[in-house]
Amino acid sequence: MNMCVRIGLVLSLGVIPAIAHADHHGMAMQSSASPESTFGVGLSLVAASFSTDYIGDYEALVPSLGWAMGRFSAGASIGLYRLDENGRKFYGLGDAVVHGQATLVIRESVQGGVMLAVSAPTGDSQIGLGMGHVMAMPALWGTWNHDRLTLAVSGGVGRALASIGHVHGMWPLVEPMNISEVTWSASGEITVTRDLHAGLRVGGGAPVIDPGINRIVAALRVAWVSGRVDTAAELQAGLAGDPFTFRGVVDTSVHF
Repeated sequence: MNMCVRIGLVLSLGVIPAIAHADHHGMAMQSSASPESTFGVGLSLVAASFSTDYIGDYEALVPSLGWAMGRFSAGASIGLYRLDENGRKFYGLGDAVVHGQATLVIRESVQGGVMLAVSAPTGDSQIGLGMGHVMAMPALWGTWNHDRLTLAVSGGVGRALASIGHVHGMWPLVEPMNISEVTWSASGEITVTRDLHAGLRVGGGAPVIDPGINRIVAALRVAWVSGRVDTAAELQAGLAGDPFTFRGVVDTSVHF
């Protein structure tokens, strides 16, 4: 199947309410400060094409679990991939990720806090499904709201928690990052209706300490809510560093 057709199919599935959700980066970067404890289950559908030293595409199902109460939230996810790499096809798990977030500042229009994600090397690093070592990714984040507009920024670092002994550049093929890097993101979102939101996002990473590659990704996102079910569709483009050519992601979650 043509890669553009695959991405289009994944994005079209976003109009179908489902009962799951996974956010690859794990944090919503907002808090209601409600004392009630809530749980969520989710699923992400992913389709992407890439062209680096390798040429191919991949698709993934990413189930997740999440919990939030007041200023705190946590979750975990892991991807199940089909990878076409230079004509060879592989199937397997990606790296498992756990994350946590704390909101430290809550004002009328401003929120801010800290977050930490840690990945475990459950994916096969030899074929491009995993980093091959534990990664720690702490960050700071902030949001500003005015009327229908929400702006958000984040900045952090990603670092291998092991003595690597080699430089593999950006890896793995399915979620590439450097062994040691500074990460950043900025986004803007408009509330179209009470249940419909649309926005733009840009983010990336720059290598520090160890050699690596700068990467930048831009994305167009649409999200909507139906009762306890949240659904979002995002079309992403790799602008620098060849993290991928194009990628489509659909996230759907149910909260209870």
